[in-house]
Amino acid sequence: MTSSATPVTGFIAFTIDSPDAVRSAEFYAALMGGEVTGRYPEYGYAQMQALDTTLNFQSVADYGRPEWPGQAHPQQFHLDLRVGDLESATAHAVSLGAEVAAEQPEGATWRVMIDPDGHPFCLCPPSEA
Repeated sequence: MTSSATPVTGFIAFTIDSPDAVRSAEFYAALMGGEVTGRYPEYGYAQMQALDTTLNFQSVADYGRPEWPGQAHPQQFHLDLRVGDLESATAHAVSLGAEVAAEQPEGATWRVMIDPDGHPFCLCPPSEA
């Protein structure tokens, strides 16, 4: 497909719904070794940066917590995060308020985690060369 439209020139951020945007930004900043770069509770918005990535969070009324792996309240997205050591990264995430998902489709190679708002994310160790 050919188009004369201007292509996308950059990726700004990924925005995630949350019941508490500031809390979510703080969780992911701590998890990923980054920093919260904006706290705007009056607008229901927060932002964090880590690993050359920006995640934005927006507070939404009547937030519906995802249920993984079921689809009654689908996950809609999940983040895959590279870690140096799966066990220590899992312990770190749990210390920040995450949970190890009850169902682990593969468990030995990567770990499915659930953030404090119910969003699943995966901790993935270095790939073998």
